[in-house]
Amino acid sequence: MKKLALYSKIIDLKEKGFSRRSIATKLNISRNTVKAYLDRDEEEMTEWLASTRKRKKVLDDYQVTILDWLKKNPDMSAAQVCDWLEEQNYGNYAESTVRRYVKQLRVKYKIDKHTKRRQYEAVPELPMGLQGQVDFGQTTQMTTAGSRIKLYFYAFVLAHSRYKYIEWQLRPFVTDDLIRCLQNTFKFLGGKPKQIVYDQDRIIVVSENNGDIIFTQAFQAFRQTEHFEAIECRGFDPESKGKIENVVKFVKSSFARGRIFKDIRSWNNESMDWLQRRGNGKQHNGTKQVPAVIFAEEQPHLQPIINYQPAQEVAIERTIRKDNTVMYQSNRYSVPFGSYDAHGRQVVLKVNDDNLTIIDQQTGEILSEHQISTASGKLIQRSSDRRNRSVGIPKLMAQVVQSFTDQTAAHQFTKQLHQKYPRYIRDQLQVILRLRGDYSQQALDKALEFCLKQHLISATDFKATMEMLPEYEAHLDRVRDELATLPLAEATQAKLEILQPEVRSLEVYAKILKGAHHGTN
Repeated sequence: MKKLALYSKIIDLKEKGFSRRSIATKLNISRNTVKAYLDRDEEEMTEWLASTRKRKKVLDDYQVTILDWLKKNPDMSAAQVCDWLEEQNYGNYAESTVRRYVKQLRVKYKIDKHTKRRQYEAVPELPMGLQGQVDFGQTTQMTTAGSRIKLYFYAFVLAHSRYKYIEWQLRPFVTDDLIRCLQNTFKFLGGKPKQIVYDQDRIIVVSENNGDIIFTQAFQAFRQTEHFEAIECRGFDPESKGKIENVVKFVKSSFARGRIFKDIRSWNNESMDWLQRRGNGKQHNGTKQVPAVIFAEEQPHLQPIINYQPAQEVAIERTIRKDNTVMYQSNRYSVPFGSYDAHGRQVVLKVNDDNLTIIDQQTGEILSEHQISTASGKLIQRSSDRRNRSVGIPKLMAQVVQSFTDQTAAHQFTKQLHQKYPRYIRDQLQVILRLRGDYSQQALDKALEFCLKQHLISATDFKATMEMLPEYEAHLDRVRDELATLPLAEATQAKLEILQPEVRSLEVYAKILKGAHHGTN
């Protein structure tokens, strides 16, 4: 009845002499909505509202089947319902559509999901100097140049006083970054706690080994030197590390949100100012005390710092060249074939004694490792980094086709790929094959369907689709949900259905996201 109430308000304001523009402003709706309501008399409005309530939903034909599934399996998720509909050839539907429909059925027929709700227990306050908690976060910020940049941060909090330390950088954290941040934290605090609680992160833990935690070599050396207890916990566990998870959320919402990025040094300085002013200087919502005041009492209970000195290691930034190599001391060192990115893929070179490690700056992935050559002007290349020429083109095409569920569509895609890039077809196919280990079968199939539908025939576009499609689909779902609440005239709806937007290569949008400029045609 909300629409009928809105109609009554519009009629009342119209009779009081308000213009359509004024009515729209006063009720916070569009002028088109005001016009659509005023163009109907009361009888027409009643009939229209009745028709909207009786409008058939796309899944109504399968309501009995879905109800049967839910009654037999009350804990069944909407995603599983969506999968079963597809599996049993009832059609392919967006998960958001199925989710809304299943939610309505659960409410209407009182089908509780019967999920086992976790019970929580209040955690008593820990003594002074006992424990600190560590976690990582990331944000995306606007820069002074108008582009967007992803930033990564380390967060630390003392469990008793809630006294915090934050440090930011431009790439994901690796073990050496964590050790540096912990050392900076100890200096900031003037001591260290007896215990440090952390997530089971790959930069700290190699494996659990049936309950016995095996740390990375560098972290183990640091821990043994500084003599603190490292306690591993599960991610998103509010009982074991809820304090630091709240700090990560607090940093994102109170410090980073809406802030413009200039450079990393200024950003870290602003972060420290914020800590003094807000993070540590204002009353904590939980304890109702100021962290800085309580820390003054806790600080004498911290353990002394031993000043661990890690093995000397030099980190150098480079850009991957077109021939899939990076330059170091007048020599070219190989990375896996296909690592080159036209937009400039950045890597970090870590030099330790006579070993060179090449690490992706964005993901922290180790791309290649080499022994440093004393010669000059040489190509140092691992055999595993070379292009695979041992397999013929037809066999590679067959491997790509077999990578997809819809092999007819995959055959069509590879055929068009061969026609478009006859000289580079091997490279194109190998880029697609390498993606199989990084994405699910469903993601591969969705990307193939999208590329064929949008006529995006290239391995670069396919890779970009794999990376961007989930976010794009989520955006479309949000738009559809918003549009579903807007009343549209039938003529307007018909026009919207036949509109065909211009399709551009995903490379254009990738360039825009990286801060490049692109003119319109």
